[in-house]
Amino acid sequence: MRSRVLPVLAFLGLAAGTFMPGSQVHADEPSPYSVLNFSSQPDAGPDWIVTVGVGTQYGPTYEGASKTSVTVLPSDFDIRRAGEAPGWGAPDDAFSFSVFESHGFAIGPAADFRGGRSRSDERDLTGVHTVPATLDAGLFMEYWLIENQLRARVEVRQALRAGQGLVADFSADWVQPYDAFTFSIGPRLSVGNGTYMRSSFGVTERDAVRNGQVVPYDPSAGIKAYGALASISYQFSPAWKATLYDKFERLTGDAADSPVVKRFGSINQNTVGLSLSYSFGLKFR
Repeated sequence: MRSRVLPVLAFLGLAAGTFMPGSQVHADEPSPYSVLNFSSQPDAGPDWIVTVGVGTQYGPTYEGASKTSVTVLPSDFDIRRAGEAPGWGAPDDAFSFSVFESHGFAIGPAADFRGGRSRSDERDLTGVHTVPATLDAGLFMEYWLIENQLRARVEVRQALRAGQGLVADFSADWVQPYDAFTFSIGPRLSVGNGTYMRSSFGVTERDAVRNGQVVPYDPSAGIKAYGALASISYQFSPAWKATLYDKFERLTGDAADSPVVKRFGSINQNTVGLSLSYSFGLKFR
């Protein structure tokens, strides 16, 4: 199961100083993980394998911006039973957790961080309403059309802050392992409802009067962007993995026609990221 959530720090604190590189564990051989061992059998393998990660991104300062900035954020959090093969997830997957899996199909809750927009991001935005950063939550569904090679996924997430709307992200990924490397590439499509589009790309009468460089604009629900993502991962050891990726999106429809984008930003949105993840074993008996 793939799950990226806030308890990362709790697990790091619990495991600090006690974990070493891990791999799949077989019942008849000792675990390569060192574990938090609460049993009387110090050589017993772990019950769970935990993966945590952190990454950095270089991309648009806000959605639709031409200016870029660097951000640091959690990149991965996964828990699986020892001996269970690690799952694959795209770098732009939301934090998610499978509650049902069967024959390549999975469904469960998903949550992610949604960046905002403020006057400090662009001097010319003075007078245009601020878009606060927030969390969004919803559901994901995915299906492996070809086992471990071709995955289709959809996420539908609603902002937890009122007035910032709902987005649906569609993706497909071709995944190709080669020794310690794993390559992936695939298309992206993103849709926003009316509330989301007005919050991110709309201009109110008040905005227009206060700013003086943009006109009122009331966008409608629809496709806001399309593009593609490519990534390459390298497994240094059973414990350490690094992932480099590039995601390009092109705003379209009412999002591309926004006066904020046309006057101050760009319809082309490119994000480059690098993440590092670490896996360790845990035992609670």
